[in-house]
Formats: sequence, structure tokens, C-alpha cells
Amino acid sequence: MKIKDTLVIALEFKDNPGARDREDGPNSGQEFLEDVFLTRFNKAIEEDYLMLVDLDGVWGYPSSFVSGSFGKLSMERGSEILLKHLRFKSDKNPVRIDKILNEIKNPTPKK
Repeated sequence: MKIKDTLVIALEFKDNPGARDREDGPNSGQEFLEDVFLTRFNKAIEEDYLMLVDLDGVWGYPSSFVSGSFGKLSMERGSEILLKHLRFKSDKNPVRIDKILNEIKNPTPKK
């Protein structure tokens, strides 16, 4: 499977990701998931290709943001489909990739 789409979070969303839910404040994981990510991810599934998510260029990724976006989608759809169609890139801080992959594999339920 080939990479046919690249989403650069810092450019296409924000460079300062926020908390989990919209009601928690601006730039939330929920906002990213619903307004930016989901349409493109669904297209990757429908057309059977990989989507690259570039994690560089942001201040950081709060665990609540990761949980409210990638974790929530993993709970809804299952980790297998996310892992099949997503690849992550972070030249500046590769630990970010591990953090997100861990959340996809072991999503944190909302308390």
C-alpha cells in the first residue's frame, strides 16, 4: 500500500494542540478528529491507501489530545484499521510516534 495523503498537523490544524474535548478548550483532540482528520482517514480506508501524519512543528501533544483523537477513533473502529492505514512521522521528536501508537493500541477511556 502506498502513501497517497500527508496531513501536517501544525499546518492543517494548529501548532498548539489542546485538551480532549471541545468543551475543554480550543484546539481539542475532538476538534482535530471531527473537523480535520476523519474525512481524510475515511477516504484512505475507502480507496485503500496509507495516510502519513506529520507530527512535527507543534509545541507538543498533550495526552488528552492524543486520547481524544487517535484513542477515541481506536475505541470506535478498532486499532487494526488505524494501524493498517496510518503512518506517522516525527523527525524532531520520534517519541511522539510511540506515544500515539501506544494510545491506538491501548486507548484511554474518557473518565
